Amino acid sequence: MTTASLIITGCNLIDGTGAFADRPMTIWIDKGRFGGIWPDGQREVPVKDIRAIDGRGKHVIPGLINSNVHLLDGIMMMGHGGVEYLARFEGRYHEVIEEAAQIALKAGMTTVFDTWNALEPVKLARKRINEGRVAGARIFCAGNIVGMGGPFSGDFCLECRPTMSKTFADRSDKLFEAGVGRRLSALPPEEVRAIVRDYLTKEIDFLKFAISDHIVIGPSYQSLGPIGPYLTFSERVQRIIVEETRRAGLPVVTHTTSVESLQSAIDLEVDAMMHCTITGQVPIPQSTLEDMVRKCVWGEIQPSTEKYQKALDKKGGRWAKSAGGVHRENAIRLIQADGPILMGTDAGCTDPDILAELSEEELDERSFTLGKDHLNWFVAMSQMGMKPMAMLLAATRDVAKAYGKLDDLGTIEVGKIADLLILNGNPLQDLKAYANIDTIVKDGLIVDHQALPTKQVVTKSRFWCDDPSLVES
Repeated sequence: MTTASLIITGCNLIDGTGAFADRPMTIWIDKGRFGGIWPDGQREVPVKDIRAIDGRGKHVIPGLINSNVHLLDGIMMMGHGGVEYLARFEGRYHEVIEEAAQIALKAGMTTVFDTWNALEPVKLARKRINEGRVAGARIFCAGNIVGMGGPFSGDFCLECRPTMSKTFADRSDKLFEAGVGRRLSALPPEEVRAIVRDYLTKEIDFLKFAISDHIVIGPSYQSLGPIGPYLTFSERVQRIIVEETRRAGLPVVTHTTSVESLQSAIDLEVDAMMHCTITGQVPIPQSTLEDMVRKCVWGEIQPSTEKYQKALDKKGGRWAKSAGGVHRENAIRLIQADGPILMGTDAGCTDPDILAELSEEELDERSFTLGKDHLNWFVAMSQMGMKPMAMLLAATRDVAKAYGKLDDLGTIEVGKIADLLILNGNPLQDLKAYANIDTIVKDGLIVDHQALPTKQVVTKSRFWCDDPSLVES
């Protein structure tokens, strides 16, 4: 990154407020924030020795914000590949998270909300990025999802346990659970209150809890068909968790996978609901959709493009209906209702060994591949009828609003943190423009995005068969 007071002239500004500038604009960035925005030629820049960027013919938008990532790849931990992934990088999880944050930043995501991760490693990566010791997207983190177990519990991959030592499995689960695991669902309300109150002191940025469960059945049980989902906590315990989080002044986010859990989250008026249209292939009642819109309870949608959904349907398995069938219909209905929608993807830094086993059609528009995930989100949402400006807002202003960060992030307005993308095209006319990035600015600094990731951990060649130069002669 290079430091300088910046001025961008002659650009087409889409500032994230829902407006589109009808004339060439000048943007002045000073001390990491937007110092002024005005039509070209209307005023002088009040500083000397300023670095100028010619924005003629280019479009400027706010830095993109992903409302739901797992920088340590949570999708992998739901079965295939999770054991080798966690074992291979144990002790280096913060480096994996940093590499993932750099992949996200390179793709234009200046901020990400990590909604499930190993608490201490993600906090360390967040600290190192905030201090400028390493580059990366700005991280806000929740640590564990309150009420869920670790990667080798029933919430992710219980069937993996027989393949490893109990010591490693227990150590891994303990790291991720951070004292707020599945055991809480069996405790009396006031005990849950005390544990949640303590967890809220652990430097998390928001709290996420499981209204419905995350039980995953392994291959040997899938012939039984879908199970659950069940409510993790009673109504009074749900209210206690929300009360304590509000008291701590933090946003409340939920995991919902049924129509009843969705309605509970809306009744609680939480700040955001992850994958809100995934409801066990049960249509969301119209009254629930209307409540969500009326109360403006933000919902993250994780769609599949038509091409990717076709590949999933062909292969079958648990992912085929994650965004297909009724879940797709739920998303379309929410879009048509102008519902409060957030861009989110569940993406993380996937191990190349796992990607190598996917077919070309699965890889091409895979929803969970960090760096391409948001691009596929735009395509999928467009295919379901979401308008270009609404999609841009769902990936900028609205995420900041949902998480209580709108005073600093999400739009290009005077006084806010200077995060922006300069694009070689108009994303409101061509979605491919989101990938055609000329310049990335984060915290008022120009990012050398072509150099990212600066340190490859997961994505580097590891074996002589991949790169013979790794073998010492």
